[in-house]
Amino acid sequence: MTQHLESFDKKLKRAYTAVQGIKIPDMPKELIELDHEMNSRYPNTQKMIHIIASNTILAGEVLKIANSPAMRAKRQISSIAQAVATLGTQNLKNMVVAAALRQIWGYTKGLRELIDNSADVAYCAAELANFVHGINADEAYVCALFHNGGAILLANKDPELYNDIFFQSHSLPLTSIEKEEEVFNTNHAVVGLLMAKKWHLTDTMIHAIYYHHVDKCSRVKDEKVRLMVALLKVANGIVAETSIGAYIGAEMTEYAKDGIDTLMLRSSHLKDVRMSLQSYSLGFA
Repeated sequence: MTQHLESFDKKLKRAYTAVQGIKIPDMPKELIELDHEMNSRYPNTQKMIHIIASNTILAGEVLKIANSPAMRAKRQISSIAQAVATLGTQNLKNMVVAAALRQIWGYTKGLRELIDNSADVAYCAAELANFVHGINADEAYVCALFHNGGAILLANKDPELYNDIFFQSHSLPLTSIEKEEEVFNTNHAVVGLLMAKKWHLTDTMIHAIYYHHVDKCSRVKDEKVRLMVALLKVANGIVAETSIGAYIGAEMTEYAKDGIDTLMLRSSHLKDVRMSLQSYSLGFA
């Protein structure tokens, strides 16, 4: 009961304390410049294109994401200029954020299972978003890619111990959060919020990351946040069941079912996403 009454600020302070000594990755300079240009009084599309294209590795990763099956582009996108014209600047920014994070996670050693899991959940969330009104595939992808960012940071403190907790989360998504609190005096949803804020994610994404281990989506008041949380819950359930091969117990079943009911997804939708995940591996370079 005490935990429910604890103020949000106190939870944040505990999270800051827990990750002291672990550096939260900085936004790449290209993303900072892009963010600045988009928020300027007179945004210049040509400047945005130049900012992204100036980093050929980042630009290539953006195009890879834009053309991935989950994004369902109507035609092949072969340049950043074409991506801007096709997707619009906000959707493109989401893909730059995702590409930049993929690059950073790709350099992280010893946490492959956690990183691969985030990639798989992101892919499933983007696929599921195509069946949900009000959520774009690109924003679902970014939110899901970040949703375990806090887990990766906590894992840096004690990889072996955290990996055991993380494996437990595939079948016990609520119990594992309690275990994190017991061991680290915080949990990855709160720590993930710190990183999401640092990277200037949208308020919807930030709140969805914070709430993605809530037992019932109905507890989330904002409609769009509630839908995003539901997407994360269903995507995690599909990945645990299909990709990781973990035993899916009653806790994960109920956790995912709550998301399915919230989104009013059909069994055919879930089947399509499972099959898509099995046939497509997003991976990290």
